[in-house]
Amino acid sequence: AGITMTLHHRQQQSLLSNSDTNNTDSYRSTDTEYNSSQADERVPETSHLSSTTETFFHIVCITAGTGILQLPYALKSGGWAGMAYIALAAAISAYTGKILVRCLYYKHGVRLQSYSEVAEAAFGPRGRLVVRTLKDVNLLGVVGIYIVLAGISIDSLVVGTPVEQFGERFWIAASAVVVWAAIVAARQIHDVFVLSIFGTLTTVVMVVIVIWLGVLDLEFMHARPPTKAIDIRMMPISLASICFSFGGNLNWPDLEASMKSPKKWSKALSLATTFIAFIYACVAAVGYGVYGGHVRSPIFLSLPSERDLDISSNTLGVFKERLWRAVFRSLLMLVIALFALFVSDFSKIVPILGAVAASLVVFVIP
Repeated sequence: AGITMTLHHRQQQSLLSNSDTNNTDSYRSTDTEYNSSQADERVPETSHLSSTTETFFHIVCITAGTGILQLPYALKSGGWAGMAYIALAAAISAYTGKILVRCLYYKHGVRLQSYSEVAEAAFGPRGRLVVRTLKDVNLLGVVGIYIVLAGISIDSLVVGTPVEQFGERFWIAASAVVVWAAIVAARQIHDVFVLSIFGTLTTVVMVVIVIWLGVLDLEFMHARPPTKAIDIRMMPISLASICFSFGGNLNWPDLEASMKSPKKWSKALSLATTFIAFIYACVAAVGYGVYGGHVRSPIFLSLPSERDLDISSNTLGVFKERLWRAVFRSLLMLVIALFALFVSDFSKIVPILGAVAASLVVFVIP
């Protein structure tokens, strides 16, 4: 999922036009008005476009990941009332995701290319700057969290082995290197479809493991830890963490542009969001119900042990395009790795990102 998040804004799709389908003109136009003389020059290979099923997996992989491990802790902060907000946040996220994509086509025959361009059309240059800043902060922070989580997980798995002495920071750095290698090798979202399937299946397996171990652990408890219905004082932290868990809207313009049938976007988003909300509710309820006020973040710690670079072969040639892509993404991963190494308190990063970036770009600005 971290790889997909890093790649998403590099996704660039050209115009799709067929004389047999008149209704696709408005879905595959660029920043300039489409005309028939451009058709032969701008038809991409459909093999590079994503099916509705692939888009479903991309949405689930991008959205359902790091945030799900924070949800039991979010309920600890705000109480059982957070369960209602998970459902509400899912509904609002799906709605804003749909209207965001509709905003890309506010002019007939012209498709805006990004969230930032929508903000500029609505609010002017300052709106574009604000959204772009929030977008970059959110994306860099999210990928950093994935790397922190990977390092923590590996460090907990190697306890009792000869490599235990390496420590948590070493594994965080090693995880950053693995992600760096993947994003340098891949060019666009379609190239990492297999990773999206793997990420989705990993999330499902993780949900099953959390529920299974949580229920088993409940049998050995002499008394269930206390829970609360609602905590008004801590509710803002709970809501921020839940907002972060639905923070995929930044990617939707690129995912919709990569679809073979863009008109099926709403269906794919609705199905994926419903599935995500279901597994969120399961993990949150079991995690908080079993461990109560003693639950930790991430949940497995409680279980038994402004300017785009035009890096393309069209402008730079094949060799320079690969070179500059590798350099740019390496620098990007260096920044994220440093962030992950020195800001590794998982329980504090998620609410901050949720409150500062995710809440605005997912729920407010659309």
